[in-house]
Amino acid sequence: MEHGALYPALARLEKSGCITSKWEPGDRGREMRMDRLTARGRKQLAIEQSRWDAVVRAMARVLKPA
Repeated sequence: MEHGALYPALARLEKSGCITSKWEPGDRGREMRMDRLTARGRKQLAIEQSRWDAVVRAMARVLKPA
């Protein structure tokens, strides 16, 4: 994933309260951005996973009818 797509997506997730982020020291002395799911993020992830599973099941029915 390119930075041009990743960082705007992370900013939207942080703004919506789905993740928190902070900069922490890395192994090689450079700071690293650490993102963590919040309770709200875990709830949203479960919703999105359920939606994705429904799409996968629908596509499976179309591609391999009984």
